[in-house]
Amino acid sequence: MSSSNAPGWSTQPNPYPAARRDEKASQTYKSAAKGSVTVPEPYIWLEQPPSQSEETKEWVHAQAKLTQSYIDGCQPDLDILKSRIEKNFDFARFSCPSLKGDGQYYYSYNSGLSPQSLIYTANKEQVQNNAGKNERDPIGKIFFDSNLLRADGTVALSFTTFSHSGKYMAYGISKSGSDWTEIFIRETAKPFKLDDAHYNSNGTIKLTKEELAKHVDATGGKDRLGDKLENVKFSGAAFTHDDKGLFYQTYPSASVTDKGTETDANKDAQLWYHRIGSPQSEDVLVVSKDLKVPESMWSTNVSHDGDYLMLYNSKDTDTKERVYVLPLRNQGLDANNQLKWILLALSFKYVLNYVTNKGNRFYFMTNKDAPNYRLVSVDIDPSKAQATKNVWELTGEDAEVKDVIAEDKDALLGSVQVIDHNKLLVVYSRDVKDELYQYELESGKRVERLLPDLVGTIDQIAARHSDDHAFVKFGSFVNPGQVVRLDWETNSAPNATKQKQTAYYDTQVEGIKADDFVSEQVFIKSKDGTRVPMFVTHPKTVQKDGTAPAILYFYGGFNISITPVFSPSMMSWISSYNGVLAFVNCRGGGEYGDKWHEAGTLLNKQNVFDDALSAAKYLHESGYAAKGKIILSGGSNGGLGVAACINQQQPEHGIGASIADVGVMDMLKFHTWTIGHAWTADYGNPSEDPEIFDYVYKYSPLHNVDGNKVYPTTVLACADHDDRVVPAHSFKLMAEMQHKLANNPNPLLLRVEIDAGHGAGKSTQKRIQEAAEKYAIVARALGLKIRDEGSRL
Repeated sequence: MSSSNAPGWSTQPNPYPAARRDEKASQTYKSAAKGSVTVPEPYIWLEQPPSQSEETKEWVHAQAKLTQSYIDGCQPDLDILKSRIEKNFDFARFSCPSLKGDGQYYYSYNSGLSPQSLIYTANKEQVQNNAGKNERDPIGKIFFDSNLLRADGTVALSFTTFSHSGKYMAYGISKSGSDWTEIFIRETAKPFKLDDAHYNSNGTIKLTKEELAKHVDATGGKDRLGDKLENVKFSGAAFTHDDKGLFYQTYPSASVTDKGTETDANKDAQLWYHRIGSPQSEDVLVVSKDLKVPESMWSTNVSHDGDYLMLYNSKDTDTKERVYVLPLRNQGLDANNQLKWILLALSFKYVLNYVTNKGNRFYFMTNKDAPNYRLVSVDIDPSKAQATKNVWELTGEDAEVKDVIAEDKDALLGSVQVIDHNKLLVVYSRDVKDELYQYELESGKRVERLLPDLVGTIDQIAARHSDDHAFVKFGSFVNPGQVVRLDWETNSAPNATKQKQTAYYDTQVEGIKADDFVSEQVFIKSKDGTRVPMFVTHPKTVQKDGTAPAILYFYGGFNISITPVFSPSMMSWISSYNGVLAFVNCRGGGEYGDKWHEAGTLLNKQNVFDDALSAAKYLHESGYAAKGKIILSGGSNGGLGVAACINQQQPEHGIGASIADVGVMDMLKFHTWTIGHAWTADYGNPSEDPEIFDYVYKYSPLHNVDGNKVYPTTVLACADHDDRVVPAHSFKLMAEMQHKLANNPNPLLLRVEIDAGHGAGKSTQKRIQEAAEKYAIVARALGLKIRDEGSRL
């Protein structure tokens, strides 16, 4: 990497906004190596969000001005790139049609550039007749227009749940991207939409912004029910089959009026039962706050037969839970009853993910003694249910499990779904590529492989326990999505093979043609010799001669697999700059089960950074990319990885720029803010474990900025309402980098998105603008020249 200044960048005079340093602030930690270590906290004042601190607000505004000045110098490439990204976002996006209890199908749809997706409903005949037509316009009628929640798209649906009968839909509303949610309920017979005359055929609204403002309603419309559930977070809704009510989780109310800007730790969650038509104040407390494990989180689902409530209790993000079953028959859900619970798992050692039940025989996906997961059965005995006011106080033995589908040592069991009562649709991931199979439920026998030509990622399977057909959606780096319909004979034997396979919908993107690209998987050798998979995608015009720029994306954490996925913005970038897109499956993810995950957690976290840096080195040494033109990219835990890697990178890695989105940068304090305590499963607790403190202190991005070496161009991107990874992480790191690297020849920039959160629910327009600006910044800093559209050079 050259030490000459990036194009358009000068450090004289120093362009960075001044950040006050509090030289007296510090915090002392217990250290296994040194007894104790006092860590300076010069930027502790930046932990106060802009909404609460004028000083933080002024500093953030100064950073925004600096970043904008560099962005202004990206013209005309910025406008060209934004136009191309917008063009490649402008394709019709359908989810799989999902049949509900009212006999109607529901699916999400976006014409391409609508701020938020709409929910459509269609009847069986319309869905049947639409197969294979690939029409851009949706079928059926608009049921819920999310673009009416707020005109600028900053209010979004966080979830939707239909009741068993299909009479009701519960939906969560999130504002400015915050994790805080309000739950409302509406009858499916009463849509939330404008008059049909106000819509174009593709669902876009004909009205002007001024006219639209008269119809906006952030609660989902006047025809909804009066029910409103507040202080909801990290929760969906689970209806009882009688349509009388639903279960949901709350946290104590935020300490600020502008929810999403606080840093308070999220603890003392409670589970409630809400009766439809009654005020929230009358809701029944099903599970009180856990006094022994205050960080407990509760989630639920109701069994397919409606007779049982599954209760899951997690204390962090690890794949280990306590699991209980509540028989719903003959138990009154009221405040005076002691509910009777059946214990399944109390050890926080594994998960039991409900698949289905046949009476008292339950089927679960589990990682108990199976890091690649297996399907098991558990026989429950309702007579052994224990009555208690506090389910978390119960003690007992974990339930015995029996194999139905044994663990496959060479493939990861990704999901299991019941169809037609006795058939199983089973997804395996083999070397990060999905495979779909049909199995028999009770015998666990494999019947056949479905969609054998599928290469990529299965995004969605839409089928109910009682359906005789299923919709499957899958995609890849060069294909944003295909939907296939699979049909069986009604109530056919569990070993009956499929009767019909129909191509339902194949997404078309005008500016990205799959035949123009090469997408392949390679395996690299990490620092310790571990074989790590990586996908590499590029235009066919790219020659493997070490001259192309590259985006290297990774995550490496929380048992999350990074699978082939279509990104309009990334594909637009490599098309425009004749570049390479590489996704490396670092340890810490879930690509190869729990063992792969654990190999990148706690005292093994350095493996993640070694994998990513080894991937960067491989890209230029193999000729895929130019040394010095490799751009590291990642978000959240991946943002942590990017920042750690740029602290550790050497010239041999060839990194020329980095984009760290909403990253976890302060590894000594992360667990004290909002939901950060849940991440100690991956990172450990530096306040309680001296050995963990010593380890994370050595890689924490904030505490390891090296003022004696050249840093690549760096963009730290965050959002003002991110209450998942609070923006203080990025604020403090940027202040430290600009202080220690005041004369760095490459720009160090902070980009703060306003009225946005961790990423979910962000409008299409915000996504496009953000991507264009970040990718234009790094392109300018690396001296890249944008190609003319259609260029084959």
